[in-house]
Amino acid sequence: MSAPAIELRGLRREFRVRQGMFAAPKQVIAVGDVSFEVPAGSVLGVVGESGCGKSTLARLILGLLEPTAGEVLVDGQRLSGMDRRARARLIQPVFQDPFASLNPKRRIRDIVAMPLIAQGDIGGAERDRRVAEALERVGLSREQGMRFPAQLSGGQRQRVAIARALVLRPRIVVCDEPTSALDVSVQAQILNLLAELRRDLGLTYLFISHNLAVVEHIASEVAVMYLGRIVERAGSEALFAAPRHPYTRALLASVLTPEPGLGVPDVGLGDVMPDPANIPPGCRFHPRCPVAIPRCATETPKVIADGRGLVECHLA
Repeated sequence: MSAPAIELRGLRREFRVRQGMFAAPKQVIAVGDVSFEVPAGSVLGVVGESGCGKSTLARLILGLLEPTAGEVLVDGQRLSGMDRRARARLIQPVFQDPFASLNPKRRIRDIVAMPLIAQGDIGGAERDRRVAEALERVGLSREQGMRFPAQLSGGQRQRVAIARALVLRPRIVVCDEPTSALDVSVQAQILNLLAELRRDLGLTYLFISHNLAVVEHIASEVAVMYLGRIVERAGSEALFAAPRHPYTRALLASVLTPEPGLGVPDVGLGDVMPDPANIPPGCRFHPRCPVAIPRCATETPKVIADGRGLVECHLA
């Protein structure tokens, strides 16, 4: 049996945040004891509110942050003991804003070639061939490869970011909100491109987004994060059809509908946002949960794992 593409074992990341000149710094738990596996060739969508730890999780998996505790395994190898060039050949990122992640003073072909140059052992002819191949795969021409980022549209710039991620032929791509900066019509094109590339190249995606419709379209499994914890994980179809955690149900209820007159939905979560510097005792979600019982305020729920997935809730 082959190793999972991504495996997290008790992953934890804490930050010390200063509250003022004279106040003692506070400990913020951005990711708290997260464990899961992502099978090769699948797409795990990670959803949750802003500040829940999604992007920190992505940076830990990419090796851009060191974990406070726990470990990340990529393709069966410990990330902490892996050479950065070897890591880059296995896993690559696609970030949210393509314009911010592309050097405005470099031509597109040079931007896509940067990962190959960083490897240091790929000749010029092979480099040019692989750059042309990567651009063609994402639907960009050689002529567009001679342009600068400002001369391309937002969707084309995101295609450049995807080409740069694919030029080393990685097995895993971490997509951190890759469509949120794009128009809706362009989002669909990028999602279809990512799905096509996964099918043709056998890629594994960790797909982070706050857009539930996007995640439902592309993910084979969905993990729901709240205050640094995975509170529910299930197959995409099962989770959207019958969510088990109250927070997941609230997220799905918050999606706007196109029907006129319905207004903004009230999901019953109140106006207070969760604070990772002041995590409540018991269930982290209980101060906002519309169905909480007294036990939720004092006792941390255990993870229930069964044939439908896993959920962290006393009432599941």
